[in-house]
Amino acid sequence: MDVVATVSIAKGDFDEWVSFFKSYEHLRQEFVVNEVITKISQSEAVVSFSITDIDGLTALSSSQFLLDGEARLGVTVELAEK
Repeated sequence: MDVVATVSIAKGDFDEWVSFFKSYEHLRQEFVVNEVITKISQSEAVVSFSITDIDGLTALSSSQFLLDGEARLGVTVELAEK
C-alpha cells in the first residue's frame, strides 16, 4: 500500500524531527520501502512510502519509544493513501 504521511511538528523543528525519525530508520525498513522525506517548512514534512507489513508498522507506531519522541516534539501525523 502506497501512503503519504503529513507530519506536523509543534514543539520542535524539522531538523530535530528528522534526526528523531532517522534514529529508528533501521526499524521502519522492516515494514516499509521507497521512503522519501520532503521538508515543507520548519514545522511540517511529508513522507511517502510503501507499506510491506501493516501489522509490524502498526506495532512500531504504538511503541513507547515513538510515542515519547512524538510527544516531546509535538508531532501529529495524518496518513493518506496515494
